[in-house]
Amino acid sequence: MVLLKNILVTTDLSDYSLTAMEYATSFGLLYCSKLFLLHVVEDVPAVFPLRGVEGDAKEHQREKEERARHDLKDFIAKNISRDVTVIPIVVSGIPHEAIKRFAEEQRIDIIIMATHGRTGLQHIIVGSVAEKVVRTASVPVLTVKPPRLRDTIIRKEDIENELHLP
Repeated sequence: MVLLKNILVTTDLSDYSLTAMEYATSFGLLYCSKLFLLHVVEDVPAVFPLRGVEGDAKEHQREKEERARHDLKDFIAKNISRDVTVIPIVVSGIPHEAIKRFAEEQRIDIIIMATHGRTGLQHIIVGSVAEKVVRTASVPVLTVKPPRLRDTIIRKEDIENELHLP
């Protein structure tokens, strides 16, 4: 029997990652697992090695990480049941590499992540984070499609019906 003691679920703090969180929560309750919720802050590139810029880039990176920690706590409070123990983690780096590294360091048994990510030209050029994690991770990866977005545009009648207007 497969035991999932350590589960890693990734989040970009969007609603799309909530579906992955639901799966992770279900597995976590079923297996009495530790549930790690990981958010990766991409590094601020220090493009120009001019005097003062490097310090500014490091300060900006620290601010991004602090904001991410705050946002992750809010995300957990708003979206995750108190019945589930979640260990919030914020790391910096290239997302797929940071996810893989964290999984190896923490002896993660499964990674759960949403498939929704980069779109358009950026996706064509660099691929998605989920794709790269699936290809390179040393543990199983469960990718979860987010629920379909509404296909129809809200019509005037929808609003009138919702507000009970004549």
